[in-house]
Amino acid sequence: MFLREIDVHTVVPVPAAPSVSLSLENQVQSGLNLIMPLKNPAQMPALMAAITAAKPVVYQALTALHYIHFARFLPMPDGTSLLVVTSYDGDLDSYIMDFVAVLGDVFTEILTYMRDASPLPVTAYPVEFVRYVQNHNVARAGVWSAYPDLTLIDILTAAGAA
Repeated sequence: MFLREIDVHTVVPVPAAPSVSLSLENQVQSGLNLIMPLKNPAQMPALMAAITAAKPVVYQALTALHYIHFARFLPMPDGTSLLVVTSYDGDLDSYIMDFVAVLGDVFTEILTYMRDASPLPVTAYPVEFVRYVQNHNVARAGVWSAYPDLTLIDILTAAGAA
């Protein structure tokens, strides 16, 4: 038989749970959760082709800016919207203005597919683009990070890549 008698009087110490803060109060990273509704869901394949074609330019901008942890362009399953998810250091308005400066042409092309887009090109109307992003961002979704108090520059420096 595989059962054995257990001494119910033996106390086995249970290790304390690690201290985990679920607060985002001191986090240095911020998140963009941009939901961009398309004018016509049938245009999603063309939009994704444009984003794929822009990938080298976007990648170069992300690595050059040194405060963007990641970025994703996700077509919603029903094809009605594009979700842009990023994690970055700093404030939203400065982040968006940097995107206008280095990726204005890419976002101008993306916005040609969007319903209620800001005026184009975004380089000529940066304030309106900032307002568009603010209005379409789901800001209440927090950024949960394995390294909440480290900026991308901190991480690159620790890795010897900065």
